[in-house]
This record gives sequence, C-alpha cells and structure tokens, in this order.
Amino acid sequence: MNQKSNLVVFLLLSMAMLFLYSWMTQKNAKQPVPLPSAAQTAAAAADAAEVLSVGPSLDAAAPAAPGPEEASDKSARFVAGNELLELTWRQYDGTLVQAVWKQDGTRFFPAREQDALGRLTSAEFLGLGGGASAAFSDEPQVLEEDGAKTIVFTGQAGDRLTYRLPNDGFILDVEWLSPQGRPLWLIRSLTDIPQALDPFTGKIYPANPLQGLENGRVFTLEEKNINAVAWGKMLEDPWFMFLGRERATLPPVAARLGMDAGFEASKKQMVHYFAAIWDSAAMPRIVQNPQPGYVAPVGTDGRAAARLYLGPKQAEHLAAFHPKGEPNAGKVFLQVMDFGFFGLIAKLLFMLLKLIQGFIPNWGWALVTFGFLLRLVLWPLNTKTTLNMLRQKDLEPREKEIKAKYAKYAGDKMKQMEMQREVMAFHKKNGHNMMGGCLPMLLQMPIFMALWSMLQNVFELRHAPWILWIKDLSASDPFFVLPLLMVGSMVAQQAMTPPMGDPAQRKMMMVVMPIMMGFFFAYTPAGLTVYYLLYNVVGMGQMWWQKRNYKPQPVVI
Repeated sequence: MNQKSNLVVFLLLSMAMLFLYSWMTQKNAKQPVPLPSAAQTAAAAADAAEVLSVGPSLDAAAPAAPGPEEASDKSARFVAGNELLELTWRQYDGTLVQAVWKQDGTRFFPAREQDALGRLTSAEFLGLGGGASAAFSDEPQVLEEDGAKTIVFTGQAGDRLTYRLPNDGFILDVEWLSPQGRPLWLIRSLTDIPQALDPFTGKIYPANPLQGLENGRVFTLEEKNINAVAWGKMLEDPWFMFLGRERATLPPVAARLGMDAGFEASKKQMVHYFAAIWDSAAMPRIVQNPQPGYVAPVGTDGRAAARLYLGPKQAEHLAAFHPKGEPNAGKVFLQVMDFGFFGLIAKLLFMLLKLIQGFIPNWGWALVTFGFLLRLVLWPLNTKTTLNMLRQKDLEPREKEIKAKYAKYAGDKMKQMEMQREVMAFHKKNGHNMMGGCLPMLLQMPIFMALWSMLQNVFELRHAPWILWIKDLSASDPFFVLPLLMVGSMVAQQAMTPPMGDPAQRKMMMVVMPIMMGFFFAYTPAGLTVYYLLYNVVGMGQMWWQKRNYKPQPVVI
C-alpha cells in the first residue's frame, strides 16, 4: 500500500467513524404534530395527576385522596428562584415542570410550543417531584431563612410538600408528607402528549411516537455503572414492532436516578450540558411506575425525603452532590458525563486542557496551546509518516518499472500476485514498510475521536468565546470562516506532499477530500476546527522542515 493509499484509508476511516459516531449520539430533530384538542389536553393533564398503583400496601387500605379536579386552577404556575435558577412549579400538585439557568436563559426541560400553523412542536414536561393525587388549591408559602428559600405546598387533606432551595446553589432538599400514604413522584412521564391504546397488546403508548426524541436520556446510577435509555427509545411506534423496533423500558430501579437536561433553543439539540438527578438513598425503596417514571413510597410515618440536583454536568459540582461527611459518595454522579467510546482518553485530554487553561484564562487560546503541545507529542509519529512518504518517492520509479513489466498480464491473477511479491521484495530490500505510514495515522484516530467528543461535551467550553466572531467554542462557526481556512490548509498540505501515485488519486486528495471535510467541519464545534486547522498548519511546517533536511538513500535493486 503506497503512502497516498494510506492517507486515503486514514481519512475515509476517520470520516466514516465520525459520521457513525455523530449518527449514534445525535438526537433527531423535532417533528410537528397536529395540536391536540382542548378535551384531549384536559384529559392528559388529569391522567398526569393520577398516580397508578404502586402496590396493594399503599393503596388498598388508603382512604380516597382529594383528586386534582378539586384544585381551583389546573393551569396555575408558581415561580421562585435564586441567583442561579428560576424554577416553575405546577401549583395544584407541587410538581417542578421547568428550571431555567439564569446565566444564559437555558431551560432544562421541554415546554409547550407551537409553530406558525398552530401545530404542536413540543409538549410540556410532566415534571419532577410532586405529590401523587395531591390537590393544593392555594399558592405555596415561601420562607426565607438560613441562606435558603423554602417553598411549602399544603393541602386540605394534610398533605405537605416542601422544597428547600439554597440562595447560591442548585441542590434542593425535598420532603413529602402524606397521611394517606400516597407516594412522592420523582420523574413523571415525559410529556403531556395524548396517549393511544395498542389494540394488539393492550398497552398505552404516546399518540405521537416521535415526540421526545430530543430529550436525551433517563438513567439510574449504581456504584460503578450507569444504566441509561434515551427517552425516544421508550416512544417507539408500536405499529412497527413487527420490524423489530420494540419499545425500550425504563432503566432498572436504583437509589440514584435522573435525566439529561438543558435545551439549546437556537440550534438542533445535540448535547445536554445539564442534568436533573435524584439522590434518594435514604428512602426504603424506589418503584417504577407503569408509565415512564419513578415514584418513592412513603415510610410508615407517611414521609419521604430526597435531594435533587439541578445543575451543569461539571465534575466538581457533580462530585459535591453527596451526603454530608461522605465526599467519596459523590464519585458515582460523575458517570453522567458522557465522553463516548473513547471516554478515558477524552477525560485525560480534558484534564490537560484544563491545566493549561489555569495559566491561559481564555479557553480558545488554551485550546490552541493544547493543540500545539499535542502536535509536539505526536511529532515522532508524524515524522515517521513523512519520512515514509519521502522514501516511497525514491522507490517509486523502480516500482513503476516492475508494474510495467507485468502490464501485459493484467487479466492473469497468478502474474498479478507474482508482481505483488516482487514489489514487496523490492521494498524489503530497501528497508521500507509500505504500511509504515498508515499505522501512525491510525494510531492518532482515537485521540482525534476523543478530542471531538470532549470538545462538544464539557460544560466549561459551552458558550466559551475565543476571538472576534467565535463566541461559542462548542458550537459551529456561524460564518464558516474556520472550515474554509481548514479546507485551504488541507489543499496547501497536499500541494506540499511529494507527487506520486495515481494522478486521479492525487486529484481526489487535492480537491474532493478537502471539500468533503469542509462540509463535515462546517457543523462541528468551532473548537475542533481550530484544533484541526492548527494541526494542519504545524504539519505543513513539519513537512517543510523534513523535506528540506531529507537526504535520499541509495535504492537497492
């Protein structure tokens, strides 16, 4: 395999892996559906308030609790917050339906939205927390004390739901009291989309199976394992089950559970930079509801308590989400930071990048420095690739002579195999390995893939500016300047490469491949494009230096 072929293989494999990885991790775009009627919406809201039975011991002997129909206004919302979060509760059952990150206005959960034609493009998230079958007719009481804000929902039947929100944090303490023994909701069904009955299985499914595909994962956390399922996988259309598209189920129950959060309104949802996580380790048990969701039964005293994290997927904050005096217990929450298949490499690269950022405050320039240092570390591998290429150029005239000798036997497989053996023997005499240039490039693929995953997943780079028009290193260049420069650098690099091999192949490398990579990088994080551009520029300098100092070796025939 000559050097050009090696480079073609590397780039094609890189692009294939990147496209495959993007397809596996990318969330599907929102799909508009007809807006449900008022009757359907009211029915869905009523169904959402009624918790399904979680066991005979909870419901069999319990007196009838006031239903949501007794609430004065089912559409009423209550808003409170602190320096970091603005929280919205559904007033009649005390369920948290929305959280907004005040620093940039990012909302955590889906909201009810319509397009210009009145079609429903997003349905409201049914929420976190809330009392099962509770009916709070009045606004909650708000108490300011001990550096925190306490929101208390109370009902006529003695139900009481309390949220304690610190003034400068995003960890809430939640307490639930139900004399009737009703459980506490932790995570409810995804949205208020009307449901439909599957006549073949008798199961209830969302009427719109495409809704919720952009909502990320729901997960449960064990000590050294995360069980995660995309919301969309639980909404597969049952009519296509005969094709093998069976509907996924909720992850197995665990004391720690949560879901991805954070929606980018200005672009197609790709990555979730926030999370909503429950730590209910103090509870006796958690139960899956027949609908997508989890509930926590109360104890014999009618009480339940848990802690709720509503914040960024940032290592130091996730690790701090632990019971008092148990710092090691916070490590389990770091698992929600998803760096993909090459996660270990990505974490190591981010640790290095973060170390550099400690000396260079701007993340963009820190990334430039990081890329330059990484290129220096990879210098020996790239040197071997370039020297292999230059040596291939020395050997090419004799290799062409051998191939010309066998040109008249183009249809004879035996002769073609004999030609390949003669070519390989010729390279061996000259101490040249035709695969020597391909292997160093392939070894760099995990680094490139890990870097790509890291740059679009770490919270620190979200909305991090660099220079001029680059205001967000985790988003694509809005004016496509960096991708165009990257394409130019690829063309220039190919122009510097010693001309050899098939002219058609060289034309592809000079024109087609840069254009294809340009289209790909047009929609990747700007930080990755900066890295790849720097990689090419430093590579051109390295190639120029090696070509200048290269001394051709004698060719042994």
